[in-house]
This record gives sequence, structure tokens and C-alpha cells, in this order.
Amino acid sequence: MKRTAFLLVLLALLAGCATTPALNEDGSPYWTTHIPKKTRTTYYAVASAKQSTEALSTLRAESAAKDMIGRWAETTIDSSVVTFIEEAGETLRTRQVLEVLQNLSVQTVDIALRGVKIVERWVRDDGTVYVLASYPVKHLKEAYRLQAEELERKALADAIRAEVLEEYLQNLLEATD
Repeated sequence: MKRTAFLLVLLALLAGCATTPALNEDGSPYWTTHIPKKTRTTYYAVASAKQSTEALSTLRAESAAKDMIGRWAETTIDSSVVTFIEEAGETLRTRQVLEVLQNLSVQTVDIALRGVKIVERWVRDDGTVYVLASYPVKHLKEAYRLQAEELERKALADAIRAEVLEEYLQNLLEATD
């Protein structure tokens, strides 16, 4: 009997400690009105949409969340590029270098968004779909590194093509002389 009573009390305590998702007064999940704070490792975005069907609403809400993360990523990369240019001084003030860095930032955002995950989804009674998306910050750093390496390879290939073309044209000129 004592053992049964002890187990019931223990079970009641454990059930009381179980976490339940926080809700707003209207019954919606807390995250729909209070976006989780960005941490050193993860960025969050919340978006909602109401379309003619739940599937379209979900698609639209997910796209909006990814767009928010994309704008954040672009801002993060742009500020990194500005800091890099400021620290490098006058050597990087040429237009060509600035264009390469801007191209790098735009392409990196496109690549980086592949890591977005939809963490939560909630549908309101009226059909509005809410999504909570997360994005690991490490993916942005990795995407930036990979894109920089790709641009480096392209620049090297362009330089080699230019050398081959120059040599070809020199040979043509010598042949006509």
C-alpha cells in the first residue's frame, strides 16, 4: 500500500513538472506573438498567411519566414563586407573588388537559405497559418566560405582563359607578320 501511494505521489509530481507549451490569451502558441530571441547559434523568424486553402497558406507563410531570414542574412553579410572593407583600407576601394564582394553576399544568401527549418506550425480557426522557422548561423558562415572559394575558382579560370586568349592572339599577330 505504501509503495502504491508513493508511486502515485511520484507520478503526480512528475506530471506536474511536465512542460506544456506557453499559450497566449486567445489560445495561440506563445511564439506566434513573441519571436524567440536570436542566439549565437540560431536565428528565428515567425510568419503568417491566410490564403484560399491551408496548403497555400502554409506555403506562403513558409516563404515569408524564409524571406525574413534571407533579409537578416543579407544584412549580416553586408555589414561583414563593410567591416572587412573598412579594415582593409584603401586597397579594397576599387569598384571591381566591391562588385565581387556584393556578388558574393547575394549569392551566399541564396545558398545559405537551404538550411532553414520549420520548427513549429499552427493553424488558427479562421485558416491563418503561422510558422516558426529557425536557421543555424553556422550554415551562413559555411555558405559564405564556400561561395568565396567558388568565386576564387572562377577568377582563376577567367585569368587562365585570358592568358590563353592573349597567347592565341599573339600567335595570330606573329603569323600575319
